[in-house]
Amino acid sequence: MHPILNLKNATKQFTTPDGHIITALNNVSLIVEQNEFVTLLGPSGCGKTTLLRAISGFEDLETGSITIDGALVTNLPAHKRPVNTVFQSYALFPHLNVARNVAYSLEILGMPKADITNKVGSMLELVGLEGFGDRRINQLSGGQQQRVALARSLVAQPKILLLDEPLSALDKNLRHKMQQELKTLQEEIGIAFVFVTHDQEEALTMSDRIVVLNEGEIQQLGSPEDLYRRPKSEFVARFIGEGNLLDGKVVDVFGDRARISLPSGTEIVLSQSNLIARSDVKLLVRPEDVLVGQVGIPKEVLSFNGIVDHIFFVGTDYQLIVKVDGYPTLKALVRSTGETRSHVPAAGDTVCLSISIDSLHAIPSVDHN
Repeated sequence: MHPILNLKNATKQFTTPDGHIITALNNVSLIVEQNEFVTLLGPSGCGKTTLLRAISGFEDLETGSITIDGALVTNLPAHKRPVNTVFQSYALFPHLNVARNVAYSLEILGMPKADITNKVGSMLELVGLEGFGDRRINQLSGGQQQRVALARSLVAQPKILLLDEPLSALDKNLRHKMQQELKTLQEEIGIAFVFVTHDQEEALTMSDRIVVLNEGEIQQLGSPEDLYRRPKSEFVARFIGEGNLLDGKVVDVFGDRARISLPSGTEIVLSQSNLIARSDVKLLVRPEDVLVGQVGIPKEVLSFNGIVDHIFFVGTDYQLIVKVDGYPTLKALVRSTGETRSHVPAAGDTVCLSISIDSLHAIPSVDHN
């Protein structure tokens, strides 16, 4: 079976009013499989919305090709491509009721009225808005409007649904609820979703795969766990979640293992095959993998003594910022529930931090991306 989307060597440039050329997409290639949920993630201006607009046909490419469901669509206008888009603003028609908003594309296609009524009713039921057909858009909550936008985009049965930050206007609790509903809906209807967000937690929660973009180029593409645990660059390590990056140098490499020296003179061995002898690296450790007040076996655990500089309550955890001699400050998490709560250190306390060797991931220290 062929992929639902095959984007090859896509380049898109814009010219500013003063004549400067900005490359929004630089030779980007991407494959999306059937029924896959792929998220485009990156900071503002990284090219993710331009990429979405190129797939939808709202932006023309300088170079490259776009194939959807085996058919070349690079030069097709937007209305002839088998995709639909849910915009950040939802772009609903305020003068039409819910049912007419959902039916709009079917009416344009000239579908018989009875068929439209059946399709609209089924779609409103699917998105949890059964019985809302006669309501005006201004009578709906933000979450309900988002569901109408989804129903309108899905009713024409596109091959791919494109979503441009559709949850950004919702409050946190509703946003989390809609994340779960979107993922469930995608699995139920069985089509590919390409979703744009700048929210790392949202991307990790919803995606089968994540595309991390920066300055118009793909920095890394992989599963949420791959990007979080095994980032290929400092940019990805810093952009996906929080992390500590410690200096290290690869002493030698043997097979799929590497011996790495730390500034303190301590040496560790990592099971990692992509490192080069005598090269500098950054060792990534996530805050939840830094244990406070525990010391393990020296060969398996790195231990540091430090002084708690700040402590922040973040709901399920306390986040500690600890000053460690010879290193940048380290971030650690302590659970805020159960008996652990009474053992949370205070600012100014001396603590021992322990890091399991298995939780470390080495990244080339020069970010070539």
